[in-house]
Amino acid sequence: MNKRLMLKKVSLAMLLAASTVAHQIPAMATAADSASYQDIGTITYKGKTYFKNNVTTATKSIVIPSDTLSTIQAKLDAGGVIQFTAGTYHLGTMKIQTSNTRIEVDSSAVFNMRSNILFDIRPATVSSPQIENIEISSLGTERFTIITNGNKGGDKRPVRLANVKNFAVSGIDIIGNYEGQPYVVLAPYQDGSPGTILVNGEQTYNPIFGLVPTYGVIQNVGAVNIHGGYATVQFFAGNNVLVRDIDGQNGVTVRLEPGSGKDTDNQSLAGPELGALHDIVLKNIRNTNGFAAVYMKPHAKVNRNITLSNISAVNSAFAIHADVAKFKPDDKVTVTWKGETYDVHRKRGRFENVTIDGNVFLKQQGDEKLAWFAISDTWYIDYAKRDGEGNYYDYTPNYDNSKRLTTTIVPVLMISHEYRTDTEFNIERGNYTLDLSKAHVKSIGFTHPLATDGGVLYREDARNKLNEPLTDEQIKQ
Repeated sequence: MNKRLMLKKVSLAMLLAASTVAHQIPAMATAADSASYQDIGTITYKGKTYFKNNVTTATKSIVIPSDTLSTIQAKLDAGGVIQFTAGTYHLGTMKIQTSNTRIEVDSSAVFNMRSNILFDIRPATVSSPQIENIEISSLGTERFTIITNGNKGGDKRPVRLANVKNFAVSGIDIIGNYEGQPYVVLAPYQDGSPGTILVNGEQTYNPIFGLVPTYGVIQNVGAVNIHGGYATVQFFAGNNVLVRDIDGQNGVTVRLEPGSGKDTDNQSLAGPELGALHDIVLKNIRNTNGFAAVYMKPHAKVNRNITLSNISAVNSAFAIHADVAKFKPDDKVTVTWKGETYDVHRKRGRFENVTIDGNVFLKQQGDEKLAWFAISDTWYIDYAKRDGEGNYYDYTPNYDNSKRLTTTIVPVLMISHEYRTDTEFNIERGNYTLDLSKAHVKSIGFTHPLATDGGVLYREDARNKLNEPLTDEQIKQ
């Protein structure tokens, strides 16, 4: 590890330690004044309502740091308004599985996680009715804090949402440790059964993967120390969700990636629609010293109607990274479940109707190599700025060893888009296009000799280690 990287890690550790000390509020505190609750009200964007506060009771159940988890869980099970006072909490998983529940958290509260999930927002069982009208919000204008207390590559998810309708999560700062999970995750409700099941001997897509978060808002959330393969907010599934004012340091800030693409990925085996991403709006998404502000990869899902507005990054590799589905055109997986063995076919997914507007910029401050990139991005680095012989392993590893380090690359990388002249989807090769006609794309403090339209690279812009263009066959691989 180089000296600059070591110094940065030490400085960051000192900063987080100071932040933790600053949040050491006395364990016992009085309940916050009810007037300090900042009702986010009805959230409407471009004529569509994404969330409405339907919890109107004036009665509040007060939680203090000395309360046991079982005492807190009983209050959550009763629903209504549950208010966490200032102080430091050491808690395992809190299950939010009762409709009409609002959790208000004093902005001076700090949660030290003692389990892999802190707020688990989903019905009690996969067969229980969908829960509705759920909110987690900070009291006042500041964010409350969650400290993950995990190991690099481990499993820590401060907030998980599944099969919930009309929800809002806002006002949270998350201090992570490069755990191998997203910090706010939206996913289908799963019970371990496969994506395709047998019903009367016939293969049927498992309806469980359609039990996803729908109609909701994630806003005013930030995270530091994000793993290179995950994000502050990650969509494995979701419909009609507005995500705005989200920050991320390292990793990715918002990741649109339904499933994982592995042979064990049951979500990809549930067909193109169940668990796909539909009608998602991302607005004011920012990343620092990481991979990208927004990363997109469809796997086997057909995702529709995605809007990105005002996406920015500083000392990161990209503002927007659109990756291609890498399945074969028709890919077979053998599934064994409940004594039956059968073949499931999955096809390459894509994103349809992706529009980008507002400012999309990437800024390089100084000359330190703080941006994270993956092996597939190596050929897009400016040839004059490549390390060593241009091999991926010539570059310094990042903090969690999931990526490598360089300077900024380009505001928008469209591996999903083979040629600038492409105007339609190519289902056979898993490609899709993004509409940048209303976006203002800008590179600040650096240039890339091959970038166009203010800072956009397509797959045709890749160059091999000798700085030669790829062949048509290589571009289409």
